[in-house]
Amino acid sequence: MMESVGKVMVTPVKSVDPRVKRTRKLLQQAFIELFQEKGFTSISIQDITERATVNRATFYAHFADKYDLLDSIIREQFQQVVGSLLPPSPRWGVRSLRMLTAAVFDFLGEFHRDCKPSDTQFDPLIERAVQQEIYAILTTWLKQERVPGAGRRVPAETMAGVLSWAIFGTAVQWSRGARTPSAEEMTNQVLLVLTEGAARLTPGLLPE
Repeated sequence: MMESVGKVMVTPVKSVDPRVKRTRKLLQQAFIELFQEKGFTSISIQDITERATVNRATFYAHFADKYDLLDSIIREQFQQVVGSLLPPSPRWGVRSLRMLTAAVFDFLGEFHRDCKPSDTQFDPLIERAVQQEIYAILTTWLKQERVPGAGRRVPAETMAGVLSWAIFGTAVQWSRGARTPSAEEMTNQVLLVLTEGAARLTPGLLPE
């Protein structure tokens, strides 16, 4: 999995200072290299700072610990996968939901295919980050959707929670097993379940 992490395009942080972005990238790249060399458990903060050529104070100015650093890498990688499939300004609808679901299956499938047995200890951290990202995306879409004359029977946050766990939970179960049927077929199946149920709650969700 971390081999693909090396391809991550780091998303901009809140600060516009290019030095901040550069330092974050140095720390993330150092972690990725060390992960490939020795695995997560053996990596220390000192290892990371020495590889990135920064001091410990600089590390802690950006990340709380190595788990926080890993979390940032996973979130940015997932954002890249989603961004590569979705249009620049996606909206709530079947097409966007299909692309998001496909991204989740692709991401988790690759992760569990490449993950070493010794790395399964941080599965919960990675999976939590993915679920939270899915929830954030869906919440944004749902809150942006406005259907004249039609009220939503369920709050956007509740809808996003139910949908995100449905997508995420199914993808996790599939990725940890034999990964059959294919990711594409699983995406179709999940989408069918979601749209048939969600159409009763959100008038804006129309068939393709």
